[in-house]
Amino acid sequence: MPDDSGHDDAEIIRGGYAERVKEAFKVFAENLAVGQSEPACKDQFIRAMALARKTRDLALQTMSGEVRGEPAAPRRDSTAADSQEMAEGLSAEDQALVDQALAGTTGHAAPAPVRSYRGR
Repeated sequence: MPDDSGHDDAEIIRGGYAERVKEAFKVFAENLAVGQSEPACKDQFIRAMALARKTRDLALQTMSGEVRGEPAAPRRDSTAADSQEMAEGLSAEDQALVDQALAGTTGHAAPAPVRSYRGR
């Protein structure tokens, strides 16, 4: 009977990545809704996506090394290429995940509740 644990682990990692994309989007939308500056929100979202992508890739590389019985790939420090990758935007896969997270939303935040001041 073949060992499918490597395949299952990879699917779990990809599922975790999809959850991180959804979380990053929710934070992005919430920050915009409460009035944070758009450039700051975009920068935070791009950093969150880059970190999630890097974590996913590193985990998949580690798992592929374990499955084949090879040592894991050495850790690579951040470089200018990483910064360039963050600035380029989302990959097609990432964009598809964001689109999926957006499905069924109106794109508008619910209005903030109006609270009147009640003095003593």
